[in-house]
Amino acid sequence: MNKLGLIALVAATFAAGCASNTQQDNFREASFELCNTEVDIYSVSDDGRVRIVCSDGSKFALTSEKTLETMRDINIDYCDGEGLGKFNESRKYYSFKCKSGTLLSIAK
Repeated sequence: MNKLGLIALVAATFAAGCASNTQQDNFREASFELCNTEVDIYSVSDDGRVRIVCSDGSKFALTSEKTLETMRDINIDYCDGEGLGKFNESRKYYSFKCKSGTLLSIAK
């Protein structure tokens, strides 16, 4: 009976560990999608701002997960998933450059 309890505890711990996906995990995963190459630097500051530097020199500074989702969508819709080289957000527009060199600005 004691072995069964231990097995149940280990299984529950393992399931809980796999089920928890932190915000940092999401940003790290997305950084590979956005860079479409290796990530040299991935950091999260005390204020929650995420900075990503790709091995090809592309740099991103994200302030929220909402911005990350927008960047993912832009990468897929406008850059065919090849990755972003630059990304800027203003109050009314997103300006970005695809790795292919395409430079666009779209309204929010």
